[in-house]
Amino acid sequence: MIQKFWKSKTISRTIIAVILTTLTTPSIAQEAGLIFISEVKGNVKLKQPNWKSYQTVYGGELLNTSDKLRLVKGESVKVICDNLQVWNLNSQGEFEVAKGCRSSTRAVLTRPDSKTSPTRAGNDPTIPYLISPRNSAILTRQPILRWHPLPGATSYQVKVSGPDVEWTTKVSQPEVVYSGNQPLKPGLRYRVIVIASNGASTEGKDNAGFTLLSNADTQRVKTEMAKLQQQPLSNESKTLVLAHLYRSNNLNADAIELLEGLVKQRNKRTAVYQLLGSIYQQIGLTELAREQPLYLRVIGGQWGVSLKNGRSVIAYFIHSTKLPLTFLFPCTRRKFSQPKPDS
Repeated sequence: MIQKFWKSKTISRTIIAVILTTLTTPSIAQEAGLIFISEVKGNVKLKQPNWKSYQTVYGGELLNTSDKLRLVKGESVKVICDNLQVWNLNSQGEFEVAKGCRSSTRAVLTRPDSKTSPTRAGNDPTIPYLISPRNSAILTRQPILRWHPLPGATSYQVKVSGPDVEWTTKVSQPEVVYSGNQPLKPGLRYRVIVIASNGASTEGKDNAGFTLLSNADTQRVKTEMAKLQQQPLSNESKTLVLAHLYRSNNLNADAIELLEGLVKQRNKRTAVYQLLGSIYQQIGLTELAREQPLYLRVIGGQWGVSLKNGRSVIAYFIHSTKLPLTFLFPCTRRKFSQPKPDS
């Protein structure tokens, strides 16, 4: 379906290459704090300083403090500020984001580190590479370790190594709970090696592991989680904000668990799939990033196009280029019909 969509639009490979390069290059002026639209009612519009006109928002768009939102009577929008406060707009007019989300001394929600480039090399399907917790901080001292299952493998030897830890066990399934007999220490990194019964091993091929979050950061995150639960948001929005909170603290495994839960519930928010795919890519799970169903994603850019029954709904603008999607893809100027719910 995706192939037919792009072929029908006859977009040249040159344009695609330019867009991919631009999207994966972080904006120099990018703010550290993460502000985004959580809930939208009506045809709410967004305008960035260098846009000529307002564009419709659908929820999930990242905002800068210089951006403006426009509402007419009966419309409303909820914006999550980087300090976890909710800016609830329900009156007519034009509003600058800076007026509702004022600068905070320390951003609770942050954007991905612009110095870290997402991994684009594919995972080796012939080895039991670590899936979770992979290149992630963790809250629990007894994490569930999961890895890529290999066809024909009847057992796996798992090793966790790090400061004062040399733990080994053997299991028949592609996951195991770390026993905790050798306590993990906060702030230190631990490496996971998996060897399948057929001899395939991650040793020297997949340098993945995890870090136990420090006690101080753990307490801070729990305090912020409690604050989030008090905000006037739907449960679905709270889950998405919590995923952003986890990612902001490098708790990628916890963020993925939340987002995968929404995917299993067949959640239709494009923001869920974009964030999940982005985290997969960032921690080196490129194969899982490519398998996101029904969504076309360009990892690193703040946009996505959802495809359902041959119809399309533009769900994000290209935020990192400061240009609306219609600027690069004139074909999207036509009106798209909303997808019908699955039967």
